[in-house]
Amino acid sequence: MTGINPDIIDAARRAAIKLARENPYCEADDIEQFILLKYWESRDRFTTYEPAALYSIFRNIGLEHCKAERLHYTYNTAEWIYTPREVRNILEHAYYNEESREVIPNRADDLIRVAHDPRSVAISIWDIDEAFHSLSDTYQAAIEHAYLHGQKPTHGSAGQKRLQRAIERLTERLNTKVDIRGKERAQEQNKARVIKARPADATHEGSRGDYASYLTNRRVGA
Repeated sequence: MTGINPDIIDAARRAAIKLARENPYCEADDIEQFILLKYWESRDRFTTYEPAALYSIFRNIGLEHCKAERLHYTYNTAEWIYTPREVRNILEHAYYNEESREVIPNRADDLIRVAHDPRSVAISIWDIDEAFHSLSDTYQAAIEHAYLHGQKPTHGSAGQKRLQRAIERLTERLNTKVDIRGKERAQEQNKARVIKARPADATHEGSRGDYASYLTNRRVGA
């Protein structure tokens, strides 16, 4: 891929940086490499495009990578990764609505609806409860003014930028907690595989039974 036009590389990098901000579970470098690989594999069909026009196409290509990474993480850890957009929608439609705190998704996959269905976000709200008070007073106030009191700042203002940073920081705190839980879950699953691989005997049987009960109690929506 050494013969790629530098302008095209720049467009891929800008798209990757933007996507990494919107999808905190992905690294910008990984997204950029994915975009450039896909570009190189199909470079003949891109010859009619100006480098500047490729930005939107590269964003769509990079989004494929982000979706795959998110699905992989969710599948392996049973933990949902949040994006700023989803956090914004939870705050907008559900967080300050008491009824939403009573509706629990039946499966982890139901959290996919979080950006569109405020009736199924109780677990997301509980996650925000844990992370919200770790924010600075300034960021807490920015979120409350916008979503509790309905006083949203005008576009492009200092207040709007402060609110955006507050939501990004809240998303970061949420995903830090999720990442910790996911790593703990992965460690538990690895231990379970080791135990399962050992010869069955009375000593290990009890451990497996206790662990199966633990997993049942930990699953989302139980």
